[in-house]
Amino acid sequence: MKPYLLFAILGSVLLLSSCRAKKVIMSGPAPIYSDGEIIQSLEDRNLSWDWLISKAGINIDSPSEKVGGTMYLRMKRDSVIWIMVKKFGVEAVRAQITPDSFQIVYRLDRSFDEGRIEDLMYHYQLDFGFEDMQQMMFGNVMLPDSAHTKVKQTESVHLVSGVSGDLKFTYSLDPYQLLLQRILINDSRNRDVDIQYLDYREVEDFGKIPFERRYIMPYSTTETASLQLEFKDFEINKPRAIKFSIPSHYEKL
Repeated sequence: MKPYLLFAILGSVLLLSSCRAKKVIMSGPAPIYSDGEIIQSLEDRNLSWDWLISKAGINIDSPSEKVGGTMYLRMKRDSVIWIMVKKFGVEAVRAQITPDSFQIVYRLDRSFDEGRIEDLMYHYQLDFGFEDMQQMMFGNVMLPDSAHTKVKQTESVHLVSGVSGDLKFTYSLDPYQLLLQRILINDSRNRDVDIQYLDYREVEDFGKIPFERRYIMPYSTTETASLQLEFKDFEINKPRAIKFSIPSHYEKL
């Protein structure tokens, strides 16, 4: 299987808009927030949804590949994740993930892979399930247990640290509007993921949205890989048809 491209995508999607937007620029003294307000800002950024349709430019840089292209995403909550990646306008990868199974088609190689989602999670020792995967792809963040949450305020950044299950989180928020700038995640195997949120813009009906995300994640025990997403558009709660099939002449990996 060719796992890196798929899992780089799975950890990555966030909401974007093609509406007119203005960059958010702040200066001067930062407002004074209580620790409770800072923690609440993380909870408030999580939105309720049933459908998501999204499109983003994607760049992957790893020891084994450097890939650029366009990613298309369709998700129905608690049901299905559908992903297509195009390179130079040509479809390269199409994937469909459900709570029970995954299927991946590699168009350029005329091959495919499929199996049980629980085997995939076990193989990569992932500490989350299908529901968590959808929420992260939608752009909602995993929240720490309230009993183990700490806040540290400074002039340049406010830090929120906590744990949820086997995961340790450190959230960095800007001191002006409490916009999420960065998340550091450490799991029970001491693997680290660094997520950065950039280019916040004001979008009508949705508030301030980061139009760019950057990820640094483990590739092997000694190497890392990076992923950059630049979002272009999205639609929420507007159902679309989801089509997926595997050509009979494609080879099983």
